[in-house]
Amino acid sequence: MKSVWDVIKGPVITEKAIKLKEASQDKKQLLTFYVATDANKIEISNAVEKIFQVKVDSVRLANYEGKEKRKGRSVGRRPDWKKAYVTIKAGEKAVEYGDIA
Repeated sequence: MKSVWDVIKGPVITEKAIKLKEASQDKKQLLTFYVATDANKIEISNAVEKIFQVKVDSVRLANYEGKEKRKGRSVGRRPDWKKAYVTIKAGEKAVEYGDIA
């Protein structure tokens, strides 16, 4: 059985993710996480609920293929990864990524 930390790898800290999180403060809060590539919506929802003690409204997933990287003649590949957009139900407490500890 996977632990919640095997499912949730970490928060996405980018300009777009922070704008989405801050724009949704008045209604439902939208959080963005890096997740395991084999994780499904139910596992992600349960992990977020357990970590932050909030109710999850919905989960959307996005799969990304790793890019090809070159150094001279050598060719390598970055790993594939998955991102989850988690919507917290309205009326729940505001979640800060510092709460993960």
